[in-house]
Amino acid sequence: MKFSELAHEKTKTLWQSSKEHPFIKGIETGELPLSAFKAYLLQDNFYVQNYLAIYNKILSTTKDNQIIEELNSGILTINDYDVEQQRNIYQLLSITKQDIQKTTILPTTYHYICHMHHAFNEYNEIHALSALLPCPWLYLEIFEDMLERKDYLQGKEQIYIDFVESYADPDFKNYVHKMIDLLDDLVERRPKEIKIDVLLQQFLFSSAEELRFWQMTLLPEEWDKYAVVQSKLS
Repeated sequence: MKFSELAHEKTKTLWQSSKEHPFIKGIETGELPLSAFKAYLLQDNFYVQNYLAIYNKILSTTKDNQIIEELNSGILTINDYDVEQQRNIYQLLSITKQDIQKTTILPTTYHYICHMHHAFNEYNEIHALSALLPCPWLYLEIFEDMLERKDYLQGKEQIYIDFVESYADPDFKNYVHKMIDLLDDLVERRPKEIKIDVLLQQFLFSSAEELRFWQMTLLPEEWDKYAVVQSKLS
């Protein structure tokens, strides 16, 4: 069994919970409050910037040509599907640079980002890729399922329809499958450089963080008062 198959099987319950989460269902029906979607986008901005930062960390240290080729290609895709898409949606929702600058990173976003950086800093590029993979792969599954049902077309918010359909592009699907294949190839080629139990754990943790990410913007989530006070004193 390939690593990706094992990881996918182990996270089946977590991924199903993401697919059934009220945030995702709200996008599908068009009933998700735009305030929650805005909150999600502003936190996702932190996430995407750090996702790209880890790609660049890997590229600055790796000597593996396969990694270099796939990550350089991946950066172009991420810029097309996350950075550019965010910019367009920001305009539609009247989200300004000031809104972005004054946004505080929330605990779940912070924890997720730290988890991804830790995978690289404390282990290596292969472990980092395992922590990074669940996000695009889960998005692909969620929105492919939605596109097949076409339930999202019943929603009244055009912005959600556009958001879902942006993941139908073959280039995005191709990117995700290339990253799956890359991780499987690395696990097979460089087994002495990985700790398979940790590698699986990193994939699992990211899958759990994805589920928390949806919930974070519906609560909405906040830092506890002690942390806020201490940050102002420092």
